[in-house]
Amino acid sequence: SSLNAQVEIPKAINELFIKHTCFTCHKSGAKLVGPSWEDIAARKMKKSDVIASIQKPNAANWPNYPPMAPMPQVPMKDLEKMAEWIVKISPKDKK
Repeated sequence: SSLNAQVEIPKAINELFIKHTCFTCHKSGAKLVGPSWEDIAARKMKKSDVIASIQKPNAANWPNYPPMAPMPQVPMKDLEKMAEWIVKISPKDKK
């Protein structure tokens, strides 16, 4: 499989990523402005850490990327769904 293989994003998660403008900076399979979903998943963070890093990003965690804007407006129920999907991504999911 190629390094740019992408994980399949479930429709409900994809809709949340669109709604909250995540695709402006993140995508599957490659660096955009921010790290790919797979690169985030590879950090093996807990779901709560992913949520915290969306609400109040720490630029020191990703030194090779521009700082992410805090996203406090994203509802917790949406954060939980997105973070749960991100932490479950594994290399075997690539198409």
